[in-house]
Amino acid sequence: MKTKTGTRAFLVVNVVLTVVLAAALVETGYVSKALRKISGAHVPVTETDHYKLMVWLHERPISQALASPDIQIAFIGDSIVEGWLTSNILPNSLNLGISRDTTPGLIARAKPDLIAHVPTWYLGIGVNDALAATPPEEIAEYVAQLKTVFMPAERLIWRAVLPVTGASWTPEKEAFRTAFNSAAQRACQEMANCTFLTPPGGYGENTAEWTSDGLHPNAIGYRQLAQQLCAEISCSP
Repeated sequence: MKTKTGTRAFLVVNVVLTVVLAAALVETGYVSKALRKISGAHVPVTETDHYKLMVWLHERPISQALASPDIQIAFIGDSIVEGWLTSNILPNSLNLGISRDTTPGLIARAKPDLIAHVPTWYLGIGVNDALAATPPEEIAEYVAQLKTVFMPAERLIWRAVLPVTGASWTPEKEAFRTAFNSAAQRACQEMANCTFLTPPGGYGENTAEWTSDGLHPNAIGYRQLAQQLCAEISCSP
């Protein structure tokens, strides 16, 4: 009798633990992530650990920026922005770049109060949308949302998606980049606060020399971006 009771108790405990573990996995999104990985489906950037970590790391500088008038420009975008030492050219700047970020990811973390508070914004996004094989028909909605998000800014400097080279950069991805840039430029022209920056002169022809891997700018590439930006706003010597 005691043996049967002990067995039942053991089974009940195991069932409870299994249910709790399953609930925890579902709550954290582990199950959906695992299923997407097995099926090969794209995982939204907002569900990646790196994105969540960076959003958390940005919380303190964002709070400090909101409490101070000192920040004159904020940079927001993907790894090209994250890897840029923006404080070197503009000491009173805020860098909110996140590697592998996409347009939906950027829109999800954009804070309206911060956009209205910081006078100038530098926006660089879109290359990871192309790398994720985003359907071209989604470009119009992406760009429209970006336009709405940054409309309250005093000034927006919207940089085009830069040229990319490499075996993984297919004609389809290049077509997406071109279409995204065209849509972004049209949207910017419709905004009184917006300046659209095409890639710096010679960037496409010198991608091998100006990037470290065909995508991310090296010191020379960032120098080109800085010179282009500083032709639009006053930078430190």
